[in-house]
Amino acid sequence: MNGDITDVLTGVEARNKVRRGVNAVYSAVKLTLGPEGMNALLPRSFNRGPRLTNDGVTVSENVRPADEHERLAADFFKEGSKKTNELVGDGTTTTAVIGGFLINQIFDQLQYEESPSASILSKEGTSKKGVRSIRKELKDAKDQVIAKIKERAVQIESLEDLKKISVISIGKEDEEIAHRIADMVWTVGRDDEGKFIDNHIDVTEGYKGEIETEITLGMRFPAKVAHRAFVNKPERFEMVADDIKVLITNHRIEDPHEIVALLNKLQIPKVAVFAPHFSAGVLTSFLNSAKNGVFCFPVHCPSLRTEQLEDVAAYTGAQVVDKDKNQKLISTTIAMLGSADKITVKDVDAREDAVLMGGGGAKTDRVKERVAVLKAQLKEAKNDLARMTTEKRIANLQAAVGIIRVGASTNAELLYLKLKIEDGVFACKAALQEGYVKGGGLCLKEISEEMGDSVLVDALKAPY
Repeated sequence: MNGDITDVLTGVEARNKVRRGVNAVYSAVKLTLGPEGMNALLPRSFNRGPRLTNDGVTVSENVRPADEHERLAADFFKEGSKKTNELVGDGTTTTAVIGGFLINQIFDQLQYEESPSASILSKEGTSKKGVRSIRKELKDAKDQVIAKIKERAVQIESLEDLKKISVISIGKEDEEIAHRIADMVWTVGRDDEGKFIDNHIDVTEGYKGEIETEITLGMRFPAKVAHRAFVNKPERFEMVADDIKVLITNHRIEDPHEIVALLNKLQIPKVAVFAPHFSAGVLTSFLNSAKNGVFCFPVHCPSLRTEQLEDVAAYTGAQVVDKDKNQKLISTTIAMLGSADKITVKDVDAREDAVLMGGGGAKTDRVKERVAVLKAQLKEAKNDLARMTTEKRIANLQAAVGIIRVGASTNAELLYLKLKIEDGVFACKAALQEGYVKGGGLCLKEISEEMGDSVLVDALKAPY
């Protein structure tokens, strides 16, 4: 939304605007619930054609009421589904259905009250619940529901169990695709002992008009997009680059003149720069360099210590430009750069998440040498925390990344399948990690029947 809202609304008038904004999203999204849900036809965006989808969070992002106050309320309401998408990747429509139902139910209780903020409201000898009272009741009920869901969870014991989850997620009409998704998650998402590992599965566009799957070595580590101006896959909140050189440093990159001089010296068309900090001037220089045909992808990784940067360097075949060794950024040479077939960095506030695939060091002996060094450190570990951290670093260097390439006869069909497959992947990963419960809203409905006189009872029945 451009500009500030200058027309201030309060009381019942404000609540009515909020309600209409919420219902604009709620009424559209709830129709798409589940694999049998209706599809929405969405307009062209991101230089792509029209899209057909029943993905809840995608539909909600395209609902923009004309009224500025209602649009503000709609954007506020969307945050719930977006958070679910960030943390789980599926279940966004259920989030919207429960949230929308609750908001309407609670507003019905408050519609006659001008200032419903007190815990208990007294009027003409009667008492009514106020906002704070309802909020506390909601929080207590939420904790009960989560505990009851966990009690009911059934663990995935076999590939056949996972295939059933996948079919339920994306629909029986795409059963073959669902089985291939389950095969991929089963292979990539478990360690040698069968325990869940959060390895990355990349759903990307194919070119053969069919679904292809592949497993390749990859590496996952905590990092963020330095600025949203560099997000080039906004539909997935990602910065993505293919066939790219990699510069890794523990320097805080703050001098625009130095980085411009370095880019002029290196003379490479595309480079990802890993650093703990980028100044605003440096980021502007990166954006300006694109006009001259040099594309820079800043990867913000403040939580990586130098030894962890060395892991990334081993995987990509790079050499860390180390300030602790008095190495100057401007002294970086082509030989010090690494490479990767693909890098994906998530642009979400809740989680630092980057994935490298096809690193140059993984194609040589660099990774094996680094793993040998870490295994030697593992023997010298003095406590459980150090041992666990080192084991995780070793596993990360040897991790696998699943790739699902989606092909279709038209662009609209491709985008439709891609979103369905992504939902299937996330549903399978969630089930493998924490188990599964009865679907179709049935689990929540059964729990609601155990909740007594709770504010959540009717809302829990809504998805069913």
